Amino acid sequence: MYYGIDIGGTTAKIGCFKDDKLIKSWIIDMRVNTVDEMVLNIINSIKANDDNVLGIGLDCPGFIVNDQVITSPNLHFLDGINLKQAFLKHIDTKVKVINDANCHALGEAIYNKLDNIVFITLGTGVGGGYIVDGKVFEGFNGAFMEIGHMHVDDFYNFRCGCGQVGCLETVCGQKGVINLVNYYKNKLNTKLELDYTVRDVFDLARVNDELAFKVFEVFTDKLGLALANTAILLNPKTIIIGGGISKAGDFLLNAIKRNFTKYACQSVVNTDIILASLGNDAGMYGAYYLVK
Repeated sequence: MYYGIDIGGTTAKIGCFKDDKLIKSWIIDMRVNTVDEMVLNIINSIKANDDNVLGIGLDCPGFIVNDQVITSPNLHFLDGINLKQAFLKHIDTKVKVINDANCHALGEAIYNKLDNIVFITLGTGVGGGYIVDGKVFEGFNGAFMEIGHMHVDDFYNFRCGCGQVGCLETVCGQKGVINLVNYYKNKLNTKLELDYTVRDVFDLARVNDELAFKVFEVFTDKLGLALANTAILLNPKTIIIGGGISKAGDFLLNAIKRNFTKYACQSVVNTDIILASLGNDAGMYGAYYLVK
């Protein structure tokens, strides 16, 4: 079998593929401290299901060139690591590595037969990918479309994992939502408990909880601004919103569209903005397509 693996900040999603179909998937914990620990966790999990591994495709957050992680703002223990070689130390098979957002974009584009797309993934952080003429654009050092590190904020000045302040990722994505909740929780009334999740925040925003709705407003405003700037630069036919947070559905999508229109110039205002059809499976599909 071929395996497509979507590595996140806290979990890794492993997909088993046969004849271009995802036949099985599962999640393993990614709260590890070393490369070998991560690699062996993944390999052992795969081998528990299959001894005939034809290939492993991996996506990983960060700047990646030729299977090497230049830097990963949310997984610093991978900085400078050639992930392909790290896997080949423990398993003899075909291995390919790509940036996570590029991988999600590839999965959506090939699966849905789309082209000229920008893909935005809203997960632990915020990533982006660009597919045109069926190819992933990565930039000369793997940093192309790192939209999560676009500067969008001069008010909150939250520190980003990349070392800068005011990045999109600091007010969007799971970490961004947590930043905003923590900022406003002592200023506004809220029903949120200490163990809140992003889903809790968005669910309360739907019923106009004061704090949750304020966080939702900031989140969608900053994301709309970033998408408008991206559309002005790249002029994609379609922007696809994916990642775990995109499960908020039309409530989130409609707010993003409103804010995109607020910031976009006339030449790109009609850019189609849709939710990802593969959901959280996009990374696994893209990693599979990459290695297959």
